[in-house]
Amino acid sequence: MTTTSTGRWQFWIDRGGTFTDIVAKRPDGQLIIHKLLSENPERYQDAGVQGIREILDIPVGQRIPSDAIDAIK
Repeated sequence: MTTTSTGRWQFWIDRGGTFTDIVAKRPDGQLIIHKLLSENPERYQDAGVQGIREILDIPVGQRIPSDAIDAIK
C-alpha cells in the first residue's frame, strides 16, 4: 500500500442513533474500521473521540497527538 500524502492518520466518523462507525486510514495507507455504541456514558463521553483513542491506543486522560492526525471528518 502507499502512504498517505501527509504521513499522518485520517479519520471519518459516522454517528448514528445506536452505533458510531469510524474508518481510519493509517499513515501506511491501511484502512481500519471500528464500531462503538453511540451512547455509553459509563465508558466514555464521546464515541468519536473514544474510537480514535482506541485505534491509536491512547488511554483516557492522555492527550491525543494532533500532529499525528491529518483529518477528522
